[in-house]
Amino acid sequence: MTVAIDTLGCKVNQQESEALAIELAALGFSVVAPSARADAYVVNSCTVTQTADGKTRQRIRRARAKNPDALICLIGCAPQADPDAWAAVPDVDLTIPSDEKHRTAALLAQKLRPAKTARPQPESGNIRARTRAFLKIEDGCDRGCAYCIVPKARGAVRSKPPEAVLAEAAALLADGYREIVVTGINIALYGTDLGQTDGLYDLLSRVTDMTGPADSPEYRVRLGSLEPAVVDAAAAARIARLPRLCPQMHLSLQSGCARTLRAMGRPYTPSDYTAILNALRDIDPLFAVTTDVIAGFPGETDADFEESLAFVENAGFARVHVFPYSRRPGTPAANMADKVPEREKAARARRLLDAAERAQQRFFEANVGQTRRTLLLGGGRALTDNGIDLRIPSELRNIFMDHRIGRGESL
Repeated sequence: MTVAIDTLGCKVNQQESEALAIELAALGFSVVAPSARADAYVVNSCTVTQTADGKTRQRIRRARAKNPDALICLIGCAPQADPDAWAAVPDVDLTIPSDEKHRTAALLAQKLRPAKTARPQPESGNIRARTRAFLKIEDGCDRGCAYCIVPKARGAVRSKPPEAVLAEAAALLADGYREIVVTGINIALYGTDLGQTDGLYDLLSRVTDMTGPADSPEYRVRLGSLEPAVVDAAAAARIARLPRLCPQMHLSLQSGCARTLRAMGRPYTPSDYTAILNALRDIDPLFAVTTDVIAGFPGETDADFEESLAFVENAGFARVHVFPYSRRPGTPAANMADKVPEREKAARARRLLDAAERAQQRFFEANVGQTRRTLLLGGGRALTDNGIDLRIPSELRNIFMDHRIGRGESL
């Protein structure tokens, strides 16, 4: 029987969907693309914004249109955050919240009775061509930012034991992967639930000090994200200096205005954030920092927005993801006064998007003519150590090379 998995949201969701695909295949299912007609569709949802909720509903309707008789299963953050609302969606046959996601394959097996059963595969598996793999080390967050539904959707911090992480990393390298992307909901908090005071650094020290396969020992490690609400400049730089760690970090800004950051419950200032940027660029002047910014948070004045916009313009980001503020019931911000009108919120988001495009172009231009360690991904694609997607004339895959970046190569 066939199952399609349609994934929205973050790298953690992507990793969990890939692990689910391997488990389903081991249980006798044929895993097909979301665009195919299937006996069952699994929609792995995101609920971080109203837009994400809308996309989840759209994917559910699309699945039903593909096969009116299919079993449609909704998993992930949306049913965790609001189980009753999502269970009542007409086209959804089965809802599984985040804290029960590990049971998805077994529940589908009960519903669909696949033709054969095989032994389950380890979570570290990855169904992509063996080049890059996600490695989830942590789930949950306890920071409680005023706008964020993630703690409700994902729960408290739960760190994977270090030995389990190392075993998965070793398995990935043995399987031929050359880049490991370390992911989690808030990986800067790794180990805090295990009583560790420096858990992430200690873990990454071990992951970056492993021995690759004898026939191809080179590998690298990339961080999914770090939180400036958790790490300071010294801690970020200490991590960034680890061998094999890619010179790229996602540091979630949310606002470049100190007053707005306080309202958001983000315990750092723009100056603190700038200190992290400077520390990383002391290590590598072309260290890539990507970020998120919210436009139109409740109480954000014109002056606050201009301060935030100026920060984005001047910070030298490699990429900026812009989100208009989205009210999430159950969060402190949902009841805040001084809501920014939708039209003004949209106008601010457009200005931030324009700034984001300029920043991305400036970062690429700064890299033109530079030689970076690059991993060939196959199909004429490649990825530099500092996170630039390139189009190059080579079909080779899973090979590292020193590549001088050309002006027309950016994807």
